[in-house]
Amino acid sequence: MTIKEVEQELGIPRASIRFYEKERLIEPKREENGYREYDEKDVATLRKVIIFRKIGLPVSEIEEILDGAKPLSEALGENIVKLQEQLAELNGAIELSKTIQKAGVDISEFDENFYWEEMNREEERGSRFMDIAKDIGQYQKTVFLEQFGLADCEGNLRCTVKEAIFAVISISLIWGGMRWLLTERTLYQFLVGLATPFLVVVVLVIFGYPVHCLAKNHPKIARHEKPIVFGIAILVAILVVTLLNH
Repeated sequence: MTIKEVEQELGIPRASIRFYEKERLIEPKREENGYREYDEKDVATLRKVIIFRKIGLPVSEIEEILDGAKPLSEALGENIVKLQEQLAELNGAIELSKTIQKAGVDISEFDENFYWEEMNREEERGSRFMDIAKDIGQYQKTVFLEQFGLADCEGNLRCTVKEAIFAVISISLIWGGMRWLLTERTLYQFLVGLATPFLVVVVLVIFGYPVHCLAKNHPKIARHEKPIVFGIAILVAILVVTLLNH
């Protein structure tokens, strides 16, 4: 089968099929003309992948299941717990959304103090809402990937996870090699260079979120947010590397 025929049979875009190939979930044969040929086994595997993705299993876990490294029953058990937690969060959010909707208010009439108390009362009764702490984690992840040039400002990867890991390792090795060439050429200097990109990005992540929060309320900081954070990161990295050299 051609990729077009697979698209039509499974109802998924070509980009998804290519992505699953890059993640090595399927490995179609190549014909002499260079085109991929998908057999029934590839299509069957893709059906499994689509089912597992639609019930919430991550790609990395699907790979382990297909390779036999993780039992399907174990993965499904963990997934059920995760989905139940998400459902509990959604139920609380749905009920409060209905309450606000029934009140028929727009944003100019919205009484945030009343609904704040209402939300707290619901939480005390056992209702759950969306975990906003995840926003911090998402922000930090976005900063990390963006600084390595692996994602855009929205946190969307420009490549696959495996390619991202390879790129990060490559960048670190280049830094380590440069420091080794320009200094005493010892293993210690190589390791310091190897760790420098990670050190800079870690500092960006740690200081980036507080500065980001300040920038929302202070226009002057907002205009220079990235230079401020990057400047702090460079200063801390220089300080740490200097201390390591003594």
